[in-house]
Amino acid sequence: MFFIAAPFGNFIQLKNCISVTGTFTLKPRPGRFIQILKTLRYVKTEVGRVWRNQLGLRNPGIIKGIERHKSHNVLSIASLEKDDWNILYDIVPKNINIELNISCPNVNKHPNLIKNFAKDKRKWCIVKVPPNITSKQIDKIVDLGYRQIHASNTVPTEKGGLSGKMVTPHTMKILEYIKNTHSHIEVIAGGGVIDIHSAQKYIDAGADHISLGTVCFTPWKLKVFN
Repeated sequence: MFFIAAPFGNFIQLKNCISVTGTFTLKPRPGRFIQILKTLRYVKTEVGRVWRNQLGLRNPGIIKGIERHKSHNVLSIASLEKDDWNILYDIVPKNINIELNISCPNVNKHPNLIKNFAKDKRKWCIVKVPPNITSKQIDKIVDLGYRQIHASNTVPTEKGGLSGKMVTPHTMKILEYIKNTHSHIEVIAGGGVIDIHSAQKYIDAGADHISLGTVCFTPWKLKVFN
């Protein structure tokens, strides 16, 4: 299965892919397009040119997210304050597929994930993790009852998160650990996927599904995944 990663899932819908919309927080965080203009850059790194952004979960809030949600999509949500996960759990309908984003590098603190969401019978209840997540943190997610993990988000820097090839080795490391230690967990692997060949590398390493993000910067190339 291919997923269109947030925030691209807000704008791209493909017949054979699941779009992840959001990421939505409890309260609105305005200024998305201004932040895109201010921070989105195509920069040089040791692995070549990659995209860098510092969007910081800019979004219209969870209520708008639910109003716009389509049943075949996955709703990405994130917690910023102490009680946000509990409040979001009460607000988000139990029949909506979700991705719990605990990975944004542009937000300083993420309160602990709660187990409530894992108990509901949703087809997709995904936890999106950061590239620098530790094995103990992965173990904790599994112990809470979550069975689907998305690895991983952008690599944090002082000027924003780096995507693309910068993410690949981190995702591979997370994927290897999960499949060797928690083989029952479904892994959605992403980072640097630009064609079928780069997706196949993750599949060969054990990934169950693929997240499409980097390729969405050149949307005409998405046709090979549709």
